[in-house]
Amino acid sequence: MLSANAFYKKNGYYIQKNILPYDLLLKTLHEFDVLLIQQLNLIGYNATASSDIEVVHEHMRLLHQKNNLAYLQTLRIWAKLFSLQAIIMHEAIVDTIKTLGIDLQLFQTAPVVHVMANDLKITGGYHGVGVHQDWTALQSGLDTITIWFPFMDVDKHNFPVELVPGSHLHGLYRGKAQQNIYEIDASLYQENDFIPMEVNRGDVLFMSNFTLHRTGLHGDKRVRIAGSARYENASETTFIERLYPSAQKRVIERELLQPHFPEKSQLEKIYK
Repeated sequence: MLSANAFYKKNGYYIQKNILPYDLLLKTLHEFDVLLIQQLNLIGYNATASSDIEVVHEHMRLLHQKNNLAYLQTLRIWAKLFSLQAIIMHEAIVDTIKTLGIDLQLFQTAPVVHVMANDLKITGGYHGVGVHQDWTALQSGLDTITIWFPFMDVDKHNFPVELVPGSHLHGLYRGKAQQNIYEIDASLYQENDFIPMEVNRGDVLFMSNFTLHRTGLHGDKRVRIAGSARYENASETTFIERLYPSAQKRVIERELLQPHFPEKSQLEKIYK
């Protein structure tokens, strides 16, 4: 039987079973719902936040229907929660990252939350991503690892990650820059190359940044919520030689986003 490291190097992915505590995942899911409830309260809907995925799904559906902008803004802020940061820094993940060869860990991007549901589609917006390699979004170390973990059990009928084992060994694939990804030329793979990753709550998928993958679009009535993060190796030889490059830049908007806000009275309410 192959070790985790040997399996990962051969296949470009590895699923570590049951390494994240349920209570940590449920805490984060509950905080996701707290943010939903805060927005629902503004439109007169009173409810209590829950960590039950069906209840969270119902609150997502309601906000999506009542105030689409508030729904989108709420999902964007999910990724900034401390509890989500605690998951991606969990010692079980860090230990596995080290086992897979990341000696000096770096984050150059924030974690991402991925939501898929047939009843939560956004017109002209995100509903999964096509075939791509994660490396083009960073262009940093060659051994960079992406992790992906769900907040519920994900089977082949609930929008699984689909990947091509061994594809990381074929280098950088030809493709074209799209809005969200560098999409791989469809002539370079076959549909039957892809394998759905069935990952349960508590499991973590570790994947090379050169592994071809996509969002599976086969989903039933359930919602799929998952988190992901990328771990770079500051000691990877080519990364050092190329002076630690990154394709991602942080931009700060210096103009006021909301003119005339805040007023003095609002600050007094906070600090007095």
